[in-house]
Amino acid sequence: MSLTQNQINQYRDRGFLIAENVLDDSAFEPIEHAYDVLINQKAQELLEEGTISSVHADKSFSHRLAAIARELDDEGYDALRSFAGGFDIMRARVKPMFDIFFNEQLLSAVESLIGPEITLSPIQHFRPYLPARETQPGQVPWHQDQGVTKEEADISEIITCWIPLVDVTPERGCLQVLPGVVPLGLLEHQREGGTMIKPMYMPEIEPVNCIMKRGDVLMMSAYTPHRGQPNRTNIVRWSMDLRFQKTGTPTGRPFWPEFIVQSKENPASVQNSFDEWCTRWITDLRESKGTHLHRV
Repeated sequence: MSLTQNQINQYRDRGFLIAENVLDDSAFEPIEHAYDVLINQKAQELLEEGTISSVHADKSFSHRLAAIARELDDEGYDALRSFAGGFDIMRARVKPMFDIFFNEQLLSAVESLIGPEITLSPIQHFRPYLPARETQPGQVPWHQDQGVTKEEADISEIITCWIPLVDVTPERGCLQVLPGVVPLGLLEHQREGGTMIKPMYMPEIEPVNCIMKRGDVLMMSAYTPHRGQPNRTNIVRWSMDLRFQKTGTPTGRPFWPEFIVQSKENPASVQNSFDEWCTRWITDLRESKGTHLHRV
């Protein structure tokens, strides 16, 4: 799944690229099964509490958590969103998610941009974007991914791969990006409102809606401003956010583990032990507790 020269040029010129059909269902289905087990455990708990009337086991992966959320009041909805924070990659630590780090099609696309020596950044996420409520829209503000690293990573080229597990449209909360902003470098961010670009520094550029199919990959520069939009549908917009960089460059999260996922110079250096990955995350999350993650 190497990128064409036209795709590479688009990425360099605009700061982003939607690479189509990089992944297929065989990459997603084991992840969905692993997370459905976690959802079922929570659903059983809510059923026993009398908070919901059904565990909604008949619903598809993209609909089940949304059906559970619809039965909850605002307090329960907020609690469910908080619980879903435990689905993040480094906290849930499920084997099928680890396996996707080494997906040959995905790494081939990444290699087209940064070369064959590839490290997975510790900044990685798996998120269920629940249907929004008027009082809790949950919209991710305009930001650059470089803004959530420490300054050490400013010499690194970090590629964000944003991967939806469902088709995404503006109604489902697809990402918006600002094209052509990379040459401006890092814009000033603030902590208030979630780490976000200060409004006075927002470029006056028409946003692009990243409408995508399941299996497409949005590849972005760490300097490309982007935001989420509210999910106004009845499904969950599941997505993963993986970041890759050239091996040996700073990640911007030195207190969290990085992993070499591909090396053509030294194949033995690839860190493909699931047990080691779990152990390092458990240790580093414990030891870094209380550390401020962002530069602002």
